[in-house]
Amino acid sequence: MLIVIFAASLIFRDRILAAAAGGLFLLTFLLDKDTLASAGKPAFSIGIFFLMVFILMPVATGKILISDLLAQCGRPQFFLAILTAAAISYFGGRGVSFMQQPQVLVAVVIGTLMGVLFLRGLPAGLVIASGIVSVAAGLLGNH
Repeated sequence: MLIVIFAASLIFRDRILAAAAGGLFLLTFLLDKDTLASAGKPAFSIGIFFLMVFILMPVATGKILISDLLAQCGRPQFFLAILTAAAISYFGGRGVSFMQQPQVLVAVVIGTLMGVLFLRGLPAGLVIASGIVSVAAGLLGNH
């Protein structure tokens, strides 16, 4: 499966996905399955760390100042952004545990790959999609 993802990512010119799939494919020859599986949790945390570094970089470089934030406080987009980010963070939190179900994991991986390869999206939707499915399943009584 990793080879198929690797090939598709090359065809659709997604270098990051190609590097991830290719790197993991190589690791399957170097590490046993238990060692490889145990690397998943730290890999997730490291990924979140670098995402937070990316998000905070404008603050660290001075591109966003407290005066910029204060100037935006009265705008509807400011409050909409806060509410949206809070909701997405909530969904992401729900999604991490919900992805432990194999059928959910397979479905969101397929959907994420489709979004990345065909819609030029980012793979950030995997955990969020799982969280939305978790909430929807709970509302439907299927959780």
